[in-house]
Amino acid sequence: MPVMNSEEVQAALKQKFPMIMVDCVTSLEAGKSIRVIKNVTANEIHFLGHFPGHSVMPGTLIVEAIGQSASILFTKTTGTGTRPGEFLVLGSIQEMRFLKPVIPGDRMEIDVHVSKFIGDFAIVEAVVTVDRAEVAKGKLGFARRPLQVSPE
Repeated sequence: MPVMNSEEVQAALKQKFPMIMVDCVTSLEAGKSIRVIKNVTANEIHFLGHFPGHSVMPGTLIVEAIGQSASILFTKTTGTGTRPGEFLVLGSIQEMRFLKPVIPGDRMEIDVHVSKFIGDFAIVEAVVTVDRAEVAKGKLGFARRPLQVSPE
């Protein structure tokens, strides 16, 4: 049973279709860790060009899935998490490795663990697996920032 279903995930994220990269949350320990599922399907728009006849999930979208997972974790983390009117900005990617291709039909399990909170900044470590095999891993840094609305 998911901790957060698809509708709850969509409500928690600033991103909207077609950029939702998290389907559900299977575990969440506020301030510490989150595990999410991303079901990779053949009808995702990026597969039209990446790559025709040999679809591979772009590494940048795997990083986006990690970022969205961290965003949900921080939203659910009292005191250090995001507040209404704020969002997370990806500030750094360290030691990111893509170990195996992710293709349509795969079910990515994304584990994100907080390494440290420093004021408005956070560092996380993430491991992405498909069928218990590591497909990507790395460290990401985030900063909490206010949403800025451009004048019309």
